[in-house]
Amino acid sequence: MPHKVVAPFAFFRSHSNSFDLQESKKPSRRFSNSRPAPSDRSNSSSTSSLAVSEEVPRTFRMPDAHKRLSFPSIIHSPKGSSKSIPQVQSSKLEFVIESPPLVFYGPASSSTGALLSGQLKLNVHEEFMAIDSFTMRLALEVTRKKPFHAHCPECMHQSTDLTTWSFLQGPATLRKGQHDFPFSFLLPGHLPATMKGSLSSIDYVLKATMVPKNAEPIKISQILNLKRAIAPSEFPRHSIRIFPPTNLTANCELPPVIHPIGETTVSMRMDGVVKRNVEAKTQTQWKLKRLTWRLDETQKEISPACTKHAAKLGNVEDVKKGTPHQDTRTIGTDEIKSGWKADYSSPDGTIELEFPFSIRPDSHPVCDTKAEDGTEVSHVLVVEMIVAEEFAPIKKPTQVTPTGAARVLRMHFNITVTERAGLGISWDEEQPPLYENVPASPPAYGNAELYEGEPIPDYEELTPLDGAIEDAYSSTSSTRNDNGGEGSSRLSYSGASVRTAHSGSSAGLQ
Repeated sequence: MPHKVVAPFAFFRSHSNSFDLQESKKPSRRFSNSRPAPSDRSNSSSTSSLAVSEEVPRTFRMPDAHKRLSFPSIIHSPKGSSKSIPQVQSSKLEFVIESPPLVFYGPASSSTGALLSGQLKLNVHEEFMAIDSFTMRLALEVTRKKPFHAHCPECMHQSTDLTTWSFLQGPATLRKGQHDFPFSFLLPGHLPATMKGSLSSIDYVLKATMVPKNAEPIKISQILNLKRAIAPSEFPRHSIRIFPPTNLTANCELPPVIHPIGETTVSMRMDGVVKRNVEAKTQTQWKLKRLTWRLDETQKEISPACTKHAAKLGNVEDVKKGTPHQDTRTIGTDEIKSGWKADYSSPDGTIELEFPFSIRPDSHPVCDTKAEDGTEVSHVLVVEMIVAEEFAPIKKPTQVTPTGAARVLRMHFNITVTERAGLGISWDEEQPPLYENVPASPPAYGNAELYEGEPIPDYEELTPLDGAIEDAYSSTSSTRNDNGGEGSSRLSYSGASVRTAHSGSSAGLQ
């Protein structure tokens, strides 16, 4: 007797964990619109392979129809499978810098530059590798943080190639192993140093590109840190400031240069502090109340316009076309309320003081720079002193009475911030000295006379030493034999002693 075949999905467990196989006689309800009911919806990925029959009762439908079914036998490829697969490269590039740290010694006007040298190492992992081209370039990259046009990459980033290298003249095939390609370049001294400022940044980047014949190009880059060090002079700077209409005069002694790390001292002496009235037997004197100093850093730049936006500048004939920007910030400040010495008994009166100043460590200062494209960084030390006027008798200068008058004395000093030179020297001072007054030929002897005797034999014509000893021995033996006597003679040559003995016709060496 034939049996009735039940729908395949009737054997799946429902929400009530029931295994009832009775078939529902009621047809499934449909909504009036074309969209299926929420209970009939299923994932699009599963409906293509599994179709729920309308004859299956509602109690036997798949549980959690809104969830996707998982089949362990089917392997799904992840979205990022192409990135996760490791790419085995046929070669590897590596930079090896052999030169000392790149430092410009001296200001831009007199610096001789910095010498860059190193090797570019290529490791070939395959037996043979065909290469179409192998080049490298040294680029000066400038990034503007306030470009001429805010959303233009060309206005924001400018790159200039200082030099290029072509290691292969044409297509070539290299064997497996390491291949070294040396390079060197003299960086001109007028170039700006590497900087990270609030308006722009300057970087020097080495970029190498190798193009294999049957593979993607291999690229590598390395950023070079280029500094500038200005050697301080042997003597400190002296500056005089006058503050009319008073008689106050300030004599300041400043360091020639300062460094981002470290502390320096400023010495100051103020004259004309006392003004005496002999007839009234009184004097007026200035008393220093407070001293405040701060170190300001000013950055200037000109944001150039690219070829697309150059028309917005109009008819500007200046070479440096662009929009100027300026930013000033304080990188160090302090206030001093004591620590000076005042002398009001001298004819004019003096106030002597010293105060240290330094750059705040977290300020990230930028060394003094002046580039040809309009980028400039400078530093100014601002010193403010508050002095109050006092009245006192000449015979009793300690009995002072404030007059209520006060002044603010402000001074500005240009300060050079530079890196420390350390023990390094410029590349041109490392080579041996050159003497311009000495000719290429060896020096001549003024009192020398020409030799007119027998020609001097060559080295090959000289008699060997062994032959000379044998000749001397034979000549001595013949002389003794001719004399008919018995005796001995001693020959010395080069510290060696040879003794000959004659006894009749016999001879021996001792």
